[in-house]
Amino acid sequence: MGYPSTEIRLSDIIRFTEKQSTAKDACFTHRFVLYGGARGGGKSRWLRWMLLFLLLYWYFSEKRKGVTVGLFCSDYPSLRDRQISKIKLEFPLMLGEVKETKEDGLCFFLGDKFGSGKIALRNLDDPTKYKSAEFAAVAIDELTQIPTIDTFNILRGSLRWPGIAHTVFMAATNPDGVGNLWVRELWIERQFPPEMQEISSQFIFIQALPADNPYLDEQYWIDLRSQPPDVQRAWIEGDWYVFTGQVFAFSRLRHVINPYEIPEHYIRMTGTDWGYGAPFCNLWAAKNPDNGRIVVYREAYEKGLIDPRQVELIKSMESPGEKIRKRYADPSMWTAETKTDSPTSSFDTYTNHGVYLTKAVNDRINGKRKVDRLIEDLPDGRPGLLVFITCVNLIRTLPSLVYDKANVEDVDTHGEDHAYDALRYLLTDDQEIKGNIIKRKPNPHPLAQLRTI
Repeated sequence: MGYPSTEIRLSDIIRFTEKQSTAKDACFTHRFVLYGGARGGGKSRWLRWMLLFLLLYWYFSEKRKGVTVGLFCSDYPSLRDRQISKIKLEFPLMLGEVKETKEDGLCFFLGDKFGSGKIALRNLDDPTKYKSAEFAAVAIDELTQIPTIDTFNILRGSLRWPGIAHTVFMAATNPDGVGNLWVRELWIERQFPPEMQEISSQFIFIQALPADNPYLDEQYWIDLRSQPPDVQRAWIEGDWYVFTGQVFAFSRLRHVINPYEIPEHYIRMTGTDWGYGAPFCNLWAAKNPDNGRIVVYREAYEKGLIDPRQVELIKSMESPGEKIRKRYADPSMWTAETKTDSPTSSFDTYTNHGVYLTKAVNDRINGKRKVDRLIEDLPDGRPGLLVFITCVNLIRTLPSLVYDKANVEDVDTHGEDHAYDALRYLLTDDQEIKGNIIKRKPNPHPLAQLRTI
């Protein structure tokens, strides 16, 4: 496509690589552009220069003055280190300056002769404060650091500006991060919730690999090649299914199987993680008493269901005469609702409807260790945990969990951990797997070495 002569006059200032130019063009044909997916592709630089380009484009090509765009990071230290410091260093002084005003907050302000546009520099400690904001463009650096899709929905709701019909959402990211799952589903797998089907064609992913960046020196490549193989797959090849910080080495190839008839002598149990606004999850599993292998063979995963509807769903999914040894459940289900005249708990409701629960042990660290042990191979060469392919949400969410930054032995609960919690609960009384486990290479937390100091 053609651009106004402004781009030519500014070509000595705004210099994009070939792949960055492809991403730039995508911002004029799509509304939701994700750029990156690996390290070293110049993602953060592209975001800030792309916002500057848009402000200049709208002024010189469409005569739009005073346009505001937003540049966001998950927290202020990241914003300062990845963007503010670089803007002060890279943007020519003749264009404008970074300053903070009472009216606009911290922004990069373009001078009057360049259209008086603003790049608002913001963090996402509380995304709800942007519900009434207006931006002609929104850019998020490291999108997978955003835990849930809710933040994305809030910010895309702020994409509006008088006179600019084609507003744009841009993001850059590596595959790793607590938000890997929802980002991957939208831009990589193109799995959209029903309410987003109408806008699904407006999403585009432009992959940027280190090989696309001509400015990386040989030492950068040496450092990348010295990383473990899984990390290289994420950082060099842009593999969205293996990333640093990933908790469980759960593999669709190794752990997911086609359904088969569960032998009668297997010990059946369930695990329930309660939820209403977030999904409630009930997993059915069977344990092979001969070797301790756990087979997860059924799941219920729904949100917006009150307790009686949850029980109805569970009972409707079970076969007549199916013998469940124990039903382990989220300990919070024993807490009574005190806002009513007759306080009842979820446990009471389940019991009154004929589903009898046992309180699970909510020891998160030991629960994680049990899952770790199950994922390893047994002496017969197959994992201690197998999952029917029909349990789509456990398969989808378990490999996307990352470590908690504050409690580095635990899973980050900001991710979609409902199926994982149900799995932990049903393992409440699970003992050490019989026989020696064949150990694979561990999937350590990136701070593991620091903990030994």
